[in-house]
Amino acid sequence: MKSKSVSFKIAILFLTFMAVFTLFRSSMSGIFSLFYAKNGIPNANISSIKSFQNIGIMLGLLPAGYLADRIGRLKVLSLSSIVIASSFLILILFRNFLFFSLAELLYGLGLALNSGTLIAYITDLQEQNHLSPNSKLMGMQVIILNLTTLIGGNIGTGLFAITDTAPVWFALIGLGLYPAFIFFMIQFLSFSDNKASHKRKNNIKNIASFFKKRNFWILLLLNIGYDCGTQFILIYWSIIYVKKLGFNLSLVYTLFMCALILGSLIFNKISTFASSRSITILNTVCMISVFVLSGIIENKYLLLSLFLLIELLMGMMSGQISATSNEAIYGESNKSTMLSTVSFIAEILVGLSLFVSNAIMKLAGNLKVMFFVSAAYFSIVLLIIPLIKQKKELSAK
Repeated sequence: MKSKSVSFKIAILFLTFMAVFTLFRSSMSGIFSLFYAKNGIPNANISSIKSFQNIGIMLGLLPAGYLADRIGRLKVLSLSSIVIASSFLILILFRNFLFFSLAELLYGLGLALNSGTLIAYITDLQEQNHLSPNSKLMGMQVIILNLTTLIGGNIGTGLFAITDTAPVWFALIGLGLYPAFIFFMIQFLSFSDNKASHKRKNNIKNIASFFKKRNFWILLLLNIGYDCGTQFILIYWSIIYVKKLGFNLSLVYTLFMCALILGSLIFNKISTFASSRSITILNTVCMISVFVLSGIIENKYLLLSLFLLIELLMGMMSGQISATSNEAIYGESNKSTMLSTVSFIAEILVGLSLFVSNAIMKLAGNLKVMFFVSAAYFSIVLLIIPLIKQKKELSAK
């Protein structure tokens, strides 16, 4: 009974921390590109501005993992919200390419500090209380993540209709108060901060040791294929489906978030009986096919339907990545460092892919070609198929 009680408290803490952070951060989801466009930034340059987010993430990931393992994961989580809030303040105060790029850089640093920190904290709590990795909790996390993103995003789009700075203020105030919320929750549920168990160890050797582990490579290739393949649609969906095809912003945003949630629910169901290999093949082949079709078809209603299918598949893959992360770091001392190493390598390649995408768009003169480029990126995921063990092998281990 005690074990079930602790497990429930850990789940509440995990889902609540993630939901509140996501609610305020996601009020800017779908708004960034429109915000920049409204302030005179050409479409081709928006990708260049967004690339600074990836630079910030790359600069911050490895130090973030090290700090979280050394000084405490909740301290770094609090710092993350403060840094992101400061980036939103810059968007309010300054309106040009240079400061938009600086804001994206800080936003990226904040995301780096947040990346994997909460999962590392929760996984450590599971170990301390002799609880196994919980794929169902990880699947629920993706569902709640998408649901709060839907709510926050609709708040943001509603506020954007009033004034372009209203959603920025909403996010800034909420994330500025997030550290106080963390303190209140851990006091209420009687938990404390945690960090790596050892005192001193060579961090370079820790990172090098990750490359010998099968789960590390599975997680890395999943992240590379997913992040590179979805960057285009995440950045330009509002321009393609709202500005160019004429659909209502709130409607499209609500539909695609519902598709993400449905994809997460589907993953939760099929992960109980299907192997990781089968799920990966299904997701990847479907994603490549849908991106190729989106680059060919002209009918706007069919394009919207394909976009929703892309989001559904993204929901399934998000659940798979979260579950794989929980399993990969269980038993590791430097959990945050391992996850930040995966993210660091992935973000280097994502940053490069954004510059490549920008060059391809300028050369081609349209956005449609990027659907084919996204399909090519997703083929990277297929490289993990030989690495994935069958479900029976995993359970035997």
